Amino acid sequence: MGKRVSQDERPYRPVEEALVRAVMGHQGGADGAEKTDIEGSQRTNGQLSTNRVNESLEDELSARATYDRQVIAQVPPVEKLTREKRVLLTSSEEREIERLVARIAEELGTPIKLSHMLRAYMTLLLHAENEITKRARQTTPLHRPPNGDPIALVRFEQRIAQILSAAFRDAPPLRSGRDMISRDREIAIM
Repeated sequence: MGKRVSQDERPYRPVEEALVRAVMGHQGGADGAEKTDIEGSQRTNGQLSTNRVNESLEDELSARATYDRQVIAQVPPVEKLTREKRVLLTSSEEREIERLVARIAEELGTPIKLSHMLRAYMTLLLHAENEITKRARQTTPLHRPPNGDPIALVRFEQRIAQILSAAFRDAPPLRSGRDMISRDREIAIM
């Protein structure tokens, strides 16, 4: 997948227009004083000079290589995914979440799994951590009900969802892949 280029960045063009004209047979000078040979060098009055096209191409490639080195230097090492967390769902919850994932995948035009969605949600949780803890501090204490009381569990989880929703609304927007920071790893998306 290609990466987006900022508006102020010069677009990468491996083949400059002048090179295309030279390859397509455009010769300089009507009187033949300046001609381009097969190697792309210009001959003027019998002396060989460096072709501006080659210099332009070399400059472009050099600039691109420098940019690539800078981007690679910014990418932190990514820790392997080795820890597993489980969640229990009802049959209807499973169908709803799988339908949601399928709809998002269809809209994005790419395969997506529930794990991708959950990891993206984890990124949002970590990004909004300060707002979440602030909201939790402002909330009256919650008491976790026993697992055998499904109605009380729904109310409990709904209250947590309200806290998260308010915290996400107040959290600053994600700026880039560099915002995805947890305590023990950093992921950079290019």
